[in-house]
Amino acid sequence: MLTANGSFPGPTIEAYRGDTIYVNVHNQGTYGVTIHWHGVKQPRNPWSDGPENVTQCPIQPGRNFTYEVILSDEEGTLWWHAHSDWTRATVHGAIIIKPAQGATYPFPAPDAEETIVLASWFKGDVMAILGQVALGAGNPGTSNAYTINGQPGDLYPCSMENTTRIRVDSGKTYLFRIINAVMNEDQFFGIAGHKITVVGQDAAYIKPFTTDYIMITPGQTMDVLVRADQTPSQYYIASTPFSDLGPFDNTTTTAILQYRGNYTTPSTIPSPTLPAFNDSAASARFVSQLRSLVTKDHPINVPRRINQHVYVTVSLNFLPCPPNQICLPNGFRLSASMNNVSFQFPRIDVLDAYYSNINGVFDRDFPSRPPNFFNFTDQNMTGVSMVTATGTKAKLLNYGDAVEVVFQGTNFVGAINHPLHIHGYSFYLVGTGTGNFNNVTDPRSFNLVDPPHINTVAVPKNGWAAVRFYATNPGVWFIHCHLERHATWGMDTVFIVRNGKTRATRFMLLDGLVLCMGEGNTYHYDLVLEDKTQFTRLCESKTMLTANGSFPGPTIEAYKGDTIYVNVHNQGTYGVTIHWHGVKQPRNPWSDGPENITQCPIQPGRNFTYEVILSDEEGTLWWHAHSDWTRATVHGAIIIKPAQGTTYPFPTPDAEETIVLASWFKGDVMAILAQVATGGGSPGTSNAYTINGQPGDLYPCSMENTTRIQVDSGKTYLFRIINAVMNEEQFFGIAGHKITVVAQDAAYLKPFTTDYIMITPGQTMDVLVRADQTPSQYYIASTPFSDDGAVFDDTTTTAILQYSGNYTAPSTIPLPTLPAANDSAAEARFVARLRSLVTKDHPINVPRRINQHVYVTVSLNFLPCPPNQICLGNGFRLAASMNNVSFQFPRIDILDAYYSNINGVFDRNFPSRPPNFFNFTDQNMTGVSVVTATGTKAKLLNYGDAVEVVFQGTNFVGAINHPLHIHGYSFYLVGTGTGNFNNVTDPRSFNLVDPPHINTVAVPKNGWAAVRFYATNPGVWFIHCHLERHATWGMDTVFIVRNGKTRATSIRPRPPSMPSCT
Repeated sequence: MLTANGSFPGPTIEAYRGDTIYVNVHNQGTYGVTIHWHGVKQPRNPWSDGPENVTQCPIQPGRNFTYEVILSDEEGTLWWHAHSDWTRATVHGAIIIKPAQGATYPFPAPDAEETIVLASWFKGDVMAILGQVALGAGNPGTSNAYTINGQPGDLYPCSMENTTRIRVDSGKTYLFRIINAVMNEDQFFGIAGHKITVVGQDAAYIKPFTTDYIMITPGQTMDVLVRADQTPSQYYIASTPFSDLGPFDNTTTTAILQYRGNYTTPSTIPSPTLPAFNDSAASARFVSQLRSLVTKDHPINVPRRINQHVYVTVSLNFLPCPPNQICLPNGFRLSASMNNVSFQFPRIDVLDAYYSNINGVFDRDFPSRPPNFFNFTDQNMTGVSMVTATGTKAKLLNYGDAVEVVFQGTNFVGAINHPLHIHGYSFYLVGTGTGNFNNVTDPRSFNLVDPPHINTVAVPKNGWAAVRFYATNPGVWFIHCHLERHATWGMDTVFIVRNGKTRATRFMLLDGLVLCMGEGNTYHYDLVLEDKTQFTRLCESKTMLTANGSFPGPTIEAYKGDTIYVNVHNQGTYGVTIHWHGVKQPRNPWSDGPENITQCPIQPGRNFTYEVILSDEEGTLWWHAHSDWTRATVHGAIIIKPAQGTTYPFPTPDAEETIVLASWFKGDVMAILAQVATGGGSPGTSNAYTINGQPGDLYPCSMENTTRIQVDSGKTYLFRIINAVMNEEQFFGIAGHKITVVAQDAAYLKPFTTDYIMITPGQTMDVLVRADQTPSQYYIASTPFSDDGAVFDDTTTTAILQYSGNYTAPSTIPLPTLPAANDSAAEARFVARLRSLVTKDHPINVPRRINQHVYVTVSLNFLPCPPNQICLGNGFRLAASMNNVSFQFPRIDILDAYYSNINGVFDRNFPSRPPNFFNFTDQNMTGVSVVTATGTKAKLLNYGDAVEVVFQGTNFVGAINHPLHIHGYSFYLVGTGTGNFNNVTDPRSFNLVDPPHINTVAVPKNGWAAVRFYATNPGVWFIHCHLERHATWGMDTVFIVRNGKTRATSIRPRPPSMPSCT
């Protein structure tokens, strides 16, 4: 049968009052399914409430979805369960909500706690039983047993051995958390010889009272205290049905309360005396004792002036038998209704239809009273039609309405106790009674002083129950009978609470839900960062920090527009963050990742879940650590396929391969970085480059594990190439094979064919390779492009393109001819060919009228050596800057400081131009100071600004090609050139027709690059050189894009689970 994590009942979820819980549900079953968090109000977050086709469409088999379960004032016991058809029979579990940390129970702390889940057991498949009901339109088969914590108990056959036993110590007090997950029957529950003190119901405290039994309906929870004050022995815990309309399962489930110690086991275990199955008076007596605790720490707020009265009849009915179907003998099928409307589930969820203004899914005219008034509880219904109407109707409430709902039981086809549950709310049960509700006399007896605050109410047989609440939780909220057969027949409706006037009284925005209309899906990944795995390269072994024990780390795959949740567990030695390079993260800088820019690091032993929101990206991106130099070993690919139902803008390749170029250091990269900090010089170079983690057989001790990519002759392959190298741009090619470039940085290009590509650290390229040569083996090679004359790793990494089939392997594998390491002309020729595809399906939007011009010099500099430190020979240390400001990382992250208005963390005056203008690319810098200022400065932009940034290379300490990356944006590379940018003549040659849309730009040595974008992604966004040594030295700054005027143009609220900065 379908279960969660292979257990029945499923796992218990524990939290503290006010916490938020993320639950990733992987559906590996046969049917679509959803999960509901019963009694959790989910403030402003109906997206994660769970009822199928009401607030979401089901999670399909093979898919997953992460629910955000937001706790508010709930304290006590709730539960979770599947909310698709009858799947909750086997898919359910407890939610235990402890008092907020530092608070206590409002009763003496118990010595221990036990959870008791009452449930139903069916010998058959519950979905098959439901299918038979749909075919025959009659009553479903009853359960074959009840269970306590998954076991029927020894009164049933073949059940003695595994009967649940709860062990207690004499004299101690236990808190029993009782959940009724039974499908179709209320329950009487008791413990032989022991009194029960009720202290909580539905995660709200009750004035304690002592009883011999409780009556608990399906959906309800009770917290009770039990004192082990009897003679040490064994005593039955028992649960029997309360059901005053057949057919039903009239059996008893038991567990054993077993005292610890030495005593003679009784020959007959005593059973509790519980009310008869049809004892409505016993049920009523119990319910009448339930009253809210009402203390300073646990206040209540009962509406007294009601402006929304709703009177709802709950009835069992008939509907005509559908054509060509065999139903009941009278030509009808059983159904149920509220106000004579039998609810019909729509084809897509009501919440999505309401939120997106989709017509034809539901009607907004659920009646506030039944269509006709008569004696609803008459024992003789002669002349009254038992046939109900059908529809998908919702009742709309305004935010803040004071609502009173009277649920009226009826005697149409039959009368029974109805447990009714309202999602998204707890409500006050202000009154119950028998017969028909009288709106003049009955309110006089309402309890407005201490009514119980519950989420599921027992409407008595042929009686009524009145509940009140304030409609202060905007959303779409399901209301239904929690006897599953009644809900299946249509005893359901929907309340929609409109948005209030402020942000805090409106729906949370739609973020990554599994929808019915073809929007993006969600995916979940776990990255475990450890430095335990041993790697051997270049004849030496070492341990290093990796993700999931692999180098490179795991590939993340999704489709355009999807949302990905990545839970990063830091089991390493240092604090670390992860960046999703090239993912724009619309309105979500909280999950962008650069350390002390948008978050503080995830400390060792902690974890943090990133929400990676894809938008228009399509192609290849990558993820990497963004703390110090940890990205050297912690990185991996992100593959974004075209949206489902769409295709590539080129002939579909026969297969795909991912190629990650990276650096290999024999030493510990963090130790190398520490030496730089101490000496102020240039870091040691890498010892090799790698392709998919292997250096290749041109390096020592590397032949055996050289990466091999198998191809079939005549087929075309899409190679996804990522440059994760630390400090060198790369030329890349394949011997004997042409490369057709089709995309860069997850945006399509006009295809062009070349012998090589030039790819900077941070960039990605998608290229097509056709296996059209004589079957053999050919080197794939990558060599550095570094034109500054400084020491760099001048080696070549290789992989082997290996044709399948029978042939003699060549004695010498051919190498591609690649440009020299300092061939700036080859680099410029390649970059000049990069042009956006520009089609109807892949349009561009290049700003033409610029209102924000920013001119940024990027320079290598010096800074004075700190006191008591030995630096370079001239008393200086190496530094780098933008507009003569060498960036200093703050003690807490800039995003949090900006969002929370914390002063003293950063300045808002990053200059829009350098402090002085001169010949920045002069070969002779005599008289020009190469010492830079320092600071933590940000440039502020307004939402919607049309921005042009010109990055100007300089020749201060040295000139080199700079790969500059802007977080949160892709931008259009409208022009590049050599020398100093001329703001009069150079813009005349700008490409405003089809410039490439990229996230990392190569600023040429002693030259410039001009980029444009619209500032339509509010947030704090890091800008830095992707040569890691330059970023370390200070070639960084921050753009802050202010909020727009609407919620959809503003930064999303700060997630409560952000890593702490202390």
